[in-house]
Amino acid sequence: MSEQVMTRREATARPSTIVGWCLVALVLAPTLVLVAHLVQAAPVAHDTASELASIAASPLRYQASGSVGFCAVVLYVPGLIAMATPVRAARPWLGGIGLGLSITGLLSLTSLMGSGPVSLAMAQAPERAAMIRVTDAYESAPLTVAWMLLMLVGFSLGPVVLGIGLWRSGFTIVIPVLLATGLVVQMLDAGRWWLALGYALSAAGMTLAAATIWRQDSVVPGPETSLSSIAGDRR
Repeated sequence: MSEQVMTRREATARPSTIVGWCLVALVLAPTLVLVAHLVQAAPVAHDTASELASIAASPLRYQASGSVGFCAVVLYVPGLIAMATPVRAARPWLGGIGLGLSITGLLSLTSLMGSGPVSLAMAQAPERAAMIRVTDAYESAPLTVAWMLLMLVGFSLGPVVLGIGLWRSGFTIVIPVLLATGLVVQMLDAGRWWLALGYALSAAGMTLAAATIWRQDSVVPGPETSLSSIAGDRR
């Protein structure tokens, strides 16, 4: 009898532990994006020559920023799944669209990040004028443009759709407001610190979402929106 009780307790606890780590990832991922942005040296302008010069002047900062950014991308996968789970349970269409956009945009972002080591090598090459032409050719290539568009549409709008889905599922409206405001501030392209503010607002929205989901899952675990019950059913 005691073994059956322990088995039931473990089956209940294990999904909650997994969900907890996924929600931690949801908090850490956007925070690391902000850290990566602040670590990298800012170019004096948005043209290719200024960007390569910035990378060449601070190669260690560029590599550190890329490493932190990659960690953020990895953590976004379980974090976004955790964010989408209660939405998919209560609002399947919003949850499916939001998660689909987010993951597609995340994959596109990963594809674009793959050019980081190449940009570092070109920034350190002596033929700077030739490297500028190569960078411009790469950034204007159809596949690169497609990745950029998918990243902007998917990874930018996906979390906002999930935030709206959370609100429509009974969560606070502050979550989509923070996510949407963060997106607008980022799109303003008004400088390094405004972009940092946009990232901070997005991080605040996802942190609030993680805290709210955890509180609902721990205190009032309803069968329709509880992450633990959903995870338990899939075991």
